[in-house]
Amino acid sequence: MNNMQQAIFRVDASVNMGMGHLTRCLTLANALAESGTRSCFLMRSHAAGLASFVESHGHSVRLLLDPRYARDSDTTDAGSNYERWLPTTWQHDAEQTSQAMDGSGGAGWLIVDHYALDGRWEKACRREGVRILAIDDLADRPHDCDVLLDQNLGRSMLTRYRDKVPETCRQLLGPRYALLRPEFVEQRRLSANRSGRICRILICYGGSDPTNETAKAVQAVASVAIPSMKVDVVIGLSNPHENSIVRLCSKLSLGKVHRGADDVAELMRRADLSIGAGGVMSWERCCLGLPAIVVDIAENQVGALTALADAGAVQYLGSAASVTSETLGDAILALLDNPVRIKALGEAAFALVDGEGSSRVCAELGFRGRAARASVS
Repeated sequence: MNNMQQAIFRVDASVNMGMGHLTRCLTLANALAESGTRSCFLMRSHAAGLASFVESHGHSVRLLLDPRYARDSDTTDAGSNYERWLPTTWQHDAEQTSQAMDGSGGAGWLIVDHYALDGRWEKACRREGVRILAIDDLADRPHDCDVLLDQNLGRSMLTRYRDKVPETCRQLLGPRYALLRPEFVEQRRLSANRSGRICRILICYGGSDPTNETAKAVQAVASVAIPSMKVDVVIGLSNPHENSIVRLCSKLSLGKVHRGADDVAELMRRADLSIGAGGVMSWERCCLGLPAIVVDIAENQVGALTALADAGAVQYLGSAASVTSETLGDAILALLDNPVRIKALGEAAFALVDGEGSSRVCAELGFRGRAARASVS
């Protein structure tokens, strides 16, 4: 097999990590498949429950065995806020990854999307003929990669990776490269100009939502007390609060819970307002010009949400921990009375993301099949 025709992804997901990293890697792997490229996902064994989900997309999975016992504190790398995402040392993870790569039949690209891994890991995993793509949005650590992808909007994007990547590294920066599933492009083509009136609200906080921000948003919508308001509530398969959310939604006359929904793009197109958090969903909402009231549920979302607010594309209320259902309710009421503001939010968002990021990234990696039809100029 031609090495160029296989890509190896190193990524994890969990309730604490969320599903965003895995989602964007799956999106890229699906796009690469259109050019005949196979993808193998290397995931730690604590993510075994997601293996069938990845395999259902036509990709293979190899699980990296977690240590039997927690690693000793003496081996902990000081200064990393995300080290707990890795149940072993980066050295051991790199050794396991290298062994899996050597036994995979060869690959043209190693693609890593993991906050607990950095340039040391990438250097240890280097192989002749294998190029490395690092997907990041923190800019808090060095990388030893050939291409770096940061799909977020932020201040000083052109300089934030200065001295953190090799001089020869190709940097793909900004929402122009946002990795979105093709259904978002399809729904974008069907989108009509929004009037600014709010008749349908979408509540979605991603795949896990460990602090149950969804319930807070449902309570806020209920407090507005508009019987004719349609409300779609999307929760992930790993959401631990399903029963309580269903009970809350039963009090909404036109509320509906969607568990593990595969039609999120259509739900976003049909909605007039969204309530949610940052991450991949930010770019999905932008692609469809969906006005949004947002909070951050992790520190790494603050920069992008602040930039989106500065661009007039979202109403950003701050950290979820400090935002109450009453605060959300007040924000909804204010927008109900201001269709001009709602329309402006949607238009600003729509202008930021065209949904062709996956195609552009494929082209930058040297894959120019159907997936790489978009211009990279």
